[in-house]
Amino acid sequence: MTDYMDILKEETRNVEQALEEFLSEKIEEVSQLGSWHKKYYENVKEYMMRGGKRLRPILVAVGYKAIREDVEIENLYRAACSVEILHNGSLLHDDLIDHDETRRGGKTFHATYRDLHFERSKEKNESKDFGMTMAILGGDSLINMGAAAITSAQLDPDVSTICQHYYQHSFRGLVDGVLLEMNMITDPDATPETYLQMVKMKTAVLFERSLMMGAVMARATKSQLAALEEFGVKAGQAFQVQDDILGSFGDEARTGKSTSGDIREGKKTYLVFETYERATPEQRKELDDLLGKGGMTDEEVQRVKNIFSKSGALEACQERMQDLLKSGQGSLDKAEPPLTTRYKEFLIGISNFLAQRNY
Repeated sequence: MTDYMDILKEETRNVEQALEEFLSEKIEEVSQLGSWHKKYYENVKEYMMRGGKRLRPILVAVGYKAIREDVEIENLYRAACSVEILHNGSLLHDDLIDHDETRRGGKTFHATYRDLHFERSKEKNESKDFGMTMAILGGDSLINMGAAAITSAQLDPDVSTICQHYYQHSFRGLVDGVLLEMNMITDPDATPETYLQMVKMKTAVLFERSLMMGAVMARATKSQLAALEEFGVKAGQAFQVQDDILGSFGDEARTGKSTSGDIREGKKTYLVFETYERATPEQRKELDDLLGKGGMTDEEVQRVKNIFSKSGALEACQERMQDLLKSGQGSLDKAEPPLTTRYKEFLIGISNFLAQRNY
């Protein structure tokens, strides 16, 4: 456990340093265009550097070290930053889509520029449009900068091409996953498997491709890449299923999130899909009547939670999470040659933490 935490802390420091250097370079590059551009890229950097687990770039580094423990390329961490920058670009756009006002203790990008414009113009609608425009540009900038992080890492040409392919695959997966999620809400034929496919594209894609990006930089075999890919998909799915469970049954004091939020919003979580599969007709009707109902009382929220439990959906979700986790961890044993012991154990440790966490 100590070794697992030591690796996590060390890799986080390495990633933070690489991010700082890369984003500072971008600010320097645009400074000649004037104060407006300089401030824009400073705001992009500030958004990126507020925090976060940095799990995705850490997985790039660990993917490399699971193949070859001694790092033999100079810019591993610069290339690793690409997936973190892509992730934050998608978050910046998500903030806009969800009309969120804060992210990690600060204003969202559209709120920052909306308020800046309003200070100057006092025109509410124009300021809102301006904030939306700048958020679209901000997300676009980050997505492009992520690809540039790979290019500027000066990898061998064949490796750089594969990493760019993984990056593009990840970006496409994020978009396709959101599209599936939007349609799934009203799709009467959607099932728990539909939901897991959505999670594979929207969430797990960055887990699996991060590991594979690092591994290909270390010249992994096809067997090693396949093992890490399967692990990344299933660990990512297990992570999201647990996240859905915590969204309704977590300890609010530990998660910092309300356990009524998903229910009040009418969010179609894995719990909901398992409930539709298992509930009685009476339970399904009650769930349809209550889920997302305006002005829900605490008693009505509890009734929904009771349906989750009594229908067997909660237990089914817990079992599926464990099955995905164990299957994903077992896939690591398929790698030939075997993965390095220290970093294989790290992947097992971090997946246990993420999928079985209670906060």
